[in-house]
Amino acid sequence: MTDLRELLLATAAEGSEAVDLAEDLVAERIRHRRIRNRRLAVAGTALGAAAVIAGTAWIVRPGDGQPPAASGPAPRIVRSDLDNPSGMEALFRTTLTVDANGCVQAGLDRPAVTLVWPRGYTVRGDAKSFEILDPANNVVARSGVPLDIGGGGADSFKDTWTGRDCRNGRAVWMVGHIGPTR
Repeated sequence: MTDLRELLLATAAEGSEAVDLAEDLVAERIRHRRIRNRRLAVAGTALGAAAVIAGTAWIVRPGDGQPPAASGPAPRIVRSDLDNPSGMEALFRTTLTVDANGCVQAGLDRPAVTLVWPRGYTVRGDAKSFEILDPANNVVARSGVPLDIGGGGADSFKDTWTGRDCRNGRAVWMVGHIGPTR
């Protein structure tokens, strides 16, 4: 601001024609600054509007704001009334899947088997991708991953087990040790 005053005083001392030129120069600079400020304000507003639209599109999902439907019924497992894995000494090599009712089962390449997990085990995910968790919430199995499941067959369902409707005529396997196939 002091430079502008010094310029005006210096040009005023030289004569009125120079003052007119200086005034025109100052007015031109002010016009350019206002135009630049307007352009920046418009660009800032457009950028802000684009951010709001992008954020809204990211937060709001298709289907009236509802999250996309999970693929198939939520997976569920059969649990026994025992706290610990079965002590039986057999090995079952398999991959976990979910049947049409949402029941976790074993056996892609053979007739499916209903698995009976110890009390406290849970399942999370959807029918395409799920995990089995032990009572401490550690992942012990994932869908689609080849597993060795120790344990053994059971003759029948007990009244104290959950998910009795998951049997659907399949063989029953009491889950013991679980680990990746070797």
